[in-house]
Amino acid sequence: MTLTGKNDVRTLADLALAELRELIVSGELAPGTPIRLNTYVERLSMSAVPIREALRFLEQKGLIERTPHRGVVVTEMSAQDLEDTYRIRLELESMAVRGAARNMTDEDRAKLTRLVEDYAAASLAGEAQAGLARELHGRIHLSLYQLAGSKWLSLLLPMLWDNSERYRRISLPWRGSAEQKVNEHRRIVEACAAGNPEAAEQLLRAHLSNTFEAAIVSLQKQELELSVTRSEVVGSLDPVGERP
Repeated sequence: MTLTGKNDVRTLADLALAELRELIVSGELAPGTPIRLNTYVERLSMSAVPIREALRFLEQKGLIERTPHRGVVVTEMSAQDLEDTYRIRLELESMAVRGAARNMTDEDRAKLTRLVEDYAAASLAGEAQAGLARELHGRIHLSLYQLAGSKWLSLLLPMLWDNSERYRRISLPWRGSAEQKVNEHRRIVEACAAGNPEAAEQLLRAHLSNTFEAAIVSLQKQELELSVTRSEVVGSLDPVGERP
């Protein structure tokens, strides 16, 4: 019999976490989708122990929730949750980018410039590189915020990031061109490199607000489509609730 040590379980939990996180953030697992433990034991070819650990972490990050009658499900998305997430991000990331503008070195600028250009190439490649573009986008922001030198910002911002990524994904059809989004990141990095905290914060707030507003449009469109669908279903029923 092969025994699995603590480090092995931790590594497997990391793998399970990465897989489940990607499924949720990418939208492959839609809001409200049940997470069946047995399904992922089979899909990931691992025991239930590391998957349960990954689910606990996803619950702490707010990506899944436990409900009385449905078990573990992907957390629903809503305008209220979107507003709450971005309101907090605006304040915390403004603090972080101001710190980055005070601390950025030439080496930091070169690293972030490379990340932005890699992000530009992946973004312009379209759907084929969408996963890479999303990863690079996160690396740009979090690498920038780490320059603030704040332990607590480094702990708190990644927790908000995954939830807001779900909203960023649905904002994309209304968010403007890939070139516009890339240029917003370039300007933020340039303001930090110039040692201008005020400009860096102003550009960051505009950048996040653009995404927030586009995501709101997407949510409103989804809600309208759902309302129309429900009306059509109700309209197809006879007075006692039976289909003709």
